[in-house]
Amino acid sequence: MFASLLVFLILAGPRCGAQPDIVSDGSDDPTTDTGGLFDADPLGDINLPGGDTNQTPGSGLDSGLNNSTAVYALLQQEKEKATESIKALQDDAILTLVSLKFVNGLSDNNLSTNYYIYLSASNPNYYYLVNIPRTGAGLKRFLMPKEDLSLPFNLLEIQEKFWKLSYADALQEVETRGGTAFRASHPNAFEVSVILALPAGQYTNWFVTYRATDGSGAQLKATVGSYDGETTIVES
Repeated sequence: MFASLLVFLILAGPRCGAQPDIVSDGSDDPTTDTGGLFDADPLGDINLPGGDTNQTPGSGLDSGLNNSTAVYALLQQEKEKATESIKALQDDAILTLVSLKFVNGLSDNNLSTNYYIYLSASNPNYYYLVNIPRTGAGLKRFLMPKEDLSLPFNLLEIQEKFWKLSYADALQEVETRGGTAFRASHPNAFEVSVILALPAGQYTNWFVTYRATDGSGAQLKATVGSYDGETTIVES
């Protein structure tokens, strides 16, 4: 089966908070406000095998979100597994993005895609993707030319010291700031994209998008700091 991997990344200006220094790759001025956000799904039109691995019918208003401590531990296990599998192909690969999509609920039963995406300094023209289903199916690896994504910014390595919170922590924050109400307004007709990334000149954040699939076009977008949990609603 083929499915779209939906990724939403926001470029917002620097903020105050507990997360240490903004990281730059030298191509961007880390003190410059980018003037808003990048409102797009750069992977949204890319069809990849291995998606829709665990999609189920709607689960109703109860989110089904798992315990944040357990989710964090699971993500670390998945990251190690994904990294080991990619380094067997490209030993200098670094993790630059984690992308999950949930359909009609926030439990593992509603997890549609679960990707870990890497870059390599010695082979910089490609992204290395690992999809890890939570259904017991084996992981799948993909090689994608960078121009297929056409991101208007650079992604930097996700560093462990700035990754203290899981997507469950991020979703809990957004749920209390409109996520629960959004799901109630679009029962069994929504999807949630959750992405961990470090765009050059920015902080490491979870980028969260609630999107209605009932034709209304409604969206709720937020950033949640992966280090300190600082939350900003970008669009509602």
